[in-house]
Amino acid sequence: MIAYNRPRDEERLKVLHLITHLGVGGALDNTLLTVERLSRERYQVDLAAGHLPGNEGYQTWEERSRQCADNLHFIPSLQRQVHPVRDLQAVQQLTRFIRQQDYQIVHTHCAKAGVLGRIAARRAGVPIVVHTCHAFGSQVARNHSGASLRGLARAGKGRLFTALEQYAGRLSDRIITVCDQNKQQAIEQKLGTPEQVTTIYSGIDLDRFDVRANRTEICDLFDLDPTRPLIALIGRLAEQKAPLDFVAAAKRVLQQRCDAQFLIAGDGPLADQVLAAIRDEPRIKCIGFYPHVPELMSVLDVLAVSSLWEGLGRSVTEAMIMGVPVAATAVDGVPELVHHQQTGLLSPPRDPDSLAANILRLISQPEESQRMARRAKSRVVPRFGADRMLEQIDSLYWTLLQEKGLQPSEESDFHPVEQGTVKI
Repeated sequence: MIAYNRPRDEERLKVLHLITHLGVGGALDNTLLTVERLSRERYQVDLAAGHLPGNEGYQTWEERSRQCADNLHFIPSLQRQVHPVRDLQAVQQLTRFIRQQDYQIVHTHCAKAGVLGRIAARRAGVPIVVHTCHAFGSQVARNHSGASLRGLARAGKGRLFTALEQYAGRLSDRIITVCDQNKQQAIEQKLGTPEQVTTIYSGIDLDRFDVRANRTEICDLFDLDPTRPLIALIGRLAEQKAPLDFVAAAKRVLQQRCDAQFLIAGDGPLADQVLAAIRDEPRIKCIGFYPHVPELMSVLDVLAVSSLWEGLGRSVTEAMIMGVPVAATAVDGVPELVHHQQTGLLSPPRDPDSLAANILRLISQPEESQRMARRAKSRVVPRFGADRMLEQIDSLYWTLLQEKGLQPSEESDFHPVEQGTVKI
């Protein structure tokens, strides 16, 4: 752990974390953990985001954001959708804001805020610019191949996103990826040089997942039977998570295990399609956004993940920390967590039959499932805690300060001391 002496307020480094919006997702959870836990003895840590009114759970995440950051700022023109005029306005607003606040470090998250934020930070003269790739904007196109006009449009959009991220990469001092697979992708796509790109695994608040809820009480909330196998998908109901593939897999499982029951916890743009797909199947329930994920996860027999792309797969990490067996798609960083038949079961994306077969195996062979879950927990708990992530991010910031020759002078008593500690 890095230790500090308390500095005078004017000696603290001003850090801005910038994310596209406060919508539900692993990227925001990762960002808020970083914002919350960076040392306030050394840093003032602010958070800025675009508004996303009406998003599932938005008020909950906005409240948490205010609790985590020293200051929360909104950039009205920063929005997820591509809009050239509004995006130019966002760069101008961000440039003025960053210059006025005089941040020493700007750390961006996600594709849209990553591109616009890095441009603005450099225009504002920020000394240190860091970006975390939680996923790549080009991944959407990569997962939608085909000769249709829509497929060609997506491919063109993906090439544009890649070109923009390549440009933003040249404005970055460091690029953080949340898994080694993403690091390799970033280098191959020339989003950054091998010297720029580093992996820092996305950390989890281990204490938050040290819970065990009453299974009967949770099941009663959603009209479920606590004596029957319970399989869930937890995540945003969006294209990335492929919730309709989960529904298709669930229906295949139910053909062989009529006692199984399935829960979908999340909301998003595909919610109406999901509800239509399960309308005639009472054993599959969609409960919408649910804020108490650890309690829900603790009563599951299997967490199933049908994603088409991921960074690392935050819900996978959380399930493994809680000792819940996992059936997941083998995309991006997920295989770094789930070693097939060792710490869970993997299937190809867009293959509900294979996902269904893995779910059936886990609920039909509970002793084997628990062995895999125990191995998974022993693997992830020491490596994916939030404290480890924060130590690595803090160390990265300090390294960049040294590289830029920006570390405060000895007269201010702000310099490295022995045994890896930092004295301010």
